[in-house]
Amino acid sequence: MADHQPPIRTGLLDFFRKSQGCQFVIPVYQRNYSWTSGKEVAQYLEDLISVLKNEYNNHFLGILIYLDTPIDSFTREYSVIDGQQRLTTTFIILYAIKALLKEKGDTAAVANLEGQYLTNPYSDDKMKYKLKPLVADDEVYQQIVEERFDEIKATESNVYKNYLYVIEKLRTLIGKGYSANDILMALNKLYVVCVPISEDDNAQKIFESINATGVKLTASDLIRNFILMDLKSDIQDKFYKDYWKKIEEYISGDAKKLELFFRMYLTVKTWNLPNKNAIYRNFVSWVKNSGMDAESILKDIVLYAEAYYCIYRKDVSELDSAIRDSIKEFRRILSDMPAPALMKFYLLYKDGSINEATLSKLVNMINCYLVRRYLCNLDTKNITRMLPTFIRDVLDDCNNDYSKIVDIVGKHLVFKNVGNMMYMPSDQQMRDIIEPANMYSLRLILRIFFDKLELTGNPAPVDLSALSVEHIIPQSMPASWLDDLNIDEETYQLNLHRLGNLTLAAKPDNSAMGDKPWEYKNAILKSTSHLKMNEEILKADKWTIEKINERTTELIEKMIELYPYPEINEEVIQKEAIVLECRDAIATGYLSLEDGSVEIDVGSSLVARDDAESFPSVEEIRQELLEDEIIAEIDGKLQFVKPYIFYSSQKNSTALTSSACVIAHGNKNGWIYWKYKDGKSIRENSIVQAKFGEQSEVESTE
Repeated sequence: MADHQPPIRTGLLDFFRKSQGCQFVIPVYQRNYSWTSGKEVAQYLEDLISVLKNEYNNHFLGILIYLDTPIDSFTREYSVIDGQQRLTTTFIILYAIKALLKEKGDTAAVANLEGQYLTNPYSDDKMKYKLKPLVADDEVYQQIVEERFDEIKATESNVYKNYLYVIEKLRTLIGKGYSANDILMALNKLYVVCVPISEDDNAQKIFESINATGVKLTASDLIRNFILMDLKSDIQDKFYKDYWKKIEEYISGDAKKLELFFRMYLTVKTWNLPNKNAIYRNFVSWVKNSGMDAESILKDIVLYAEAYYCIYRKDVSELDSAIRDSIKEFRRILSDMPAPALMKFYLLYKDGSINEATLSKLVNMINCYLVRRYLCNLDTKNITRMLPTFIRDVLDDCNNDYSKIVDIVGKHLVFKNVGNMMYMPSDQQMRDIIEPANMYSLRLILRIFFDKLELTGNPAPVDLSALSVEHIIPQSMPASWLDDLNIDEETYQLNLHRLGNLTLAAKPDNSAMGDKPWEYKNAILKSTSHLKMNEEILKADKWTIEKINERTTELIEKMIELYPYPEINEEVIQKEAIVLECRDAIATGYLSLEDGSVEIDVGSSLVARDDAESFPSVEEIRQELLEDEIIAEIDGKLQFVKPYIFYSSQKNSTALTSSACVIAHGNKNGWIYWKYKDGKSIRENSIVQAKFGEQSEVESTE
């Protein structure tokens, strides 16, 4: 039985050299060697090359866990529990180096390589080679070891394909002036933490805990090791105590929660949301480009961790009073997506760039944006990718002057997203979408609205914790209710889950109400008569579809009031006044320099439709505008009776041409037809041309 040994940190080649008489065995219960040249092996070599080029002093390759079993007084078996992929790859690299040395005719170096790293020269044939791979990989590996390349039939084996890939990569490095010895020296700077275990430790159970249950090093573990492990032990202890423990206190000791935080942190630092499986790699890349030392990095992480803590975890009563309500509501929405933006906003508040009132407005704007989208049941997956660039654009627009940050956030979050998938529903869109919708399926977000509706302006706030979202006309659709409502089953179902038929009630009361008649249900609901939202319900002599319609409309208007659409100061929106004159029509409006959209003023007129059949696509758009009551015929002339915005369907383009086609009726080049109010041509504006360009949108209409 082996003695218990402590974990050791060591360079790979030092470890191999000191393990004379030892053989690494990959047990049969391990998975096959699965690393590929296009992914893991390529990354391994990138790390090796970074060390070779002195970009890193060394690099942490991972943990190697093995069962140390003595065979006799001269030999030991290391049964690999975790680390077989990187271990096998390392031996493939060593055999590739050996082949290159042989090509050069350096027999002395070949002998040294074999004797120190690849073989146990004094052991018998069974223990001769340092690595005994999995049975599935053994034949190809042995053919490479013994240089029987012409016998290799399993050419699709990862062992063989990776060997060919590695030898070509190393040959390229040697061609650039690096020697085999340089590569070996760099390889030894790839270090591992070796964790030997004994027979008493139950290797199978350890393997299961690592591989079957997925308890591996997480991104946060790797990040911690990356920052700390290259430091002297006393500095490691100090930094761990001063910084890393604070990070864990602010976020959590849970590695998954730390991983989420680091994903959000990197989003702010790189303006890009990293994939979950690439957090560590992205972190290393960012650190490499940042030029920051370990302590500076840790200090910065602690700042963001504290901001994250204040936004998500800190007791609300300990926050500044002006931001308590907005933060409390944000937490109820349960969204990680805005975390990068809110961390950045919070740090602006902490360093005095904005005050608490401004921070509260920013959080409320985020809340309104999310709640409106959730209440309209809009997909959120695109928002996650939009928010990083949103933060960058806001900060760029502020240019260190945050006096107008609320308007600038509104511009980038709301104004610039009108017409795309990330839009914030307008008041009318809220009405149109929610009025017929099944809102019971959205009861989690609906509950947030109901609570806010009840508590806002209430001098005596009530405890709502025992209440839940319940139906007024019952879900069971009893015949008595169908008769009372005088409707068919289809109409019943269409109205059952609508907003006007939902309210807050105690679950026991709701169970007691069941499918009883309205009079009985009304009496039970009196237990919640103290709720403002139930006052009008209780006044009704009878519950009808008309009542559901009325209440739906009233509640939607309350939503619009409680989650207002931002009013953006036009000073922060870059736009230029333009005019189009064609025949008997005159249109005025604005060209947005933000997204190329064209806003048409009320009163603008359109060219008469005397050749409607010649331009069916234009006529179709005009017809839609008529049906939506955006334009109307007044005194025999079509005019805009409501403001309207034309958006470009192409990125980095304008709606000048598409709007001109509709207004002037035909295929028109908007860069010619639209002019500035002083008569100058827009196409002569080099700034607008450089930003948007004319050619692509003109071609698209011809």
